[in-house]
Amino acid sequence: MMSNTKVVAGVAAGIAALAVVGIVLKKKGHLDGLSAKADELGSDIKERFASVKDYARKRFDEITQKGRETTEVAPKVIETNV
Repeated sequence: MMSNTKVVAGVAAGIAALAVVGIVLKKKGHLDGLSAKADELGSDIKERFASVKDYARKRFDEITQKGRETTEVAPKVIETNV
């Protein structure tokens, strides 16, 4: 069984290793465009959501209108068939 000291030392070593990797990536320029890419992705997702939302709203309005038309016509059809 691992002692608490070994667990803490392992976690600390992991954090230190991640920090070193982050520094190396930053110096090599691998992280330069990351923020811009994240912003672009966020904008794309917003646009797609808005598009889907608009489509859903239009379809809902169409279906609602067809429902209204059906409820207006149905009594007339029933009267003529009775």
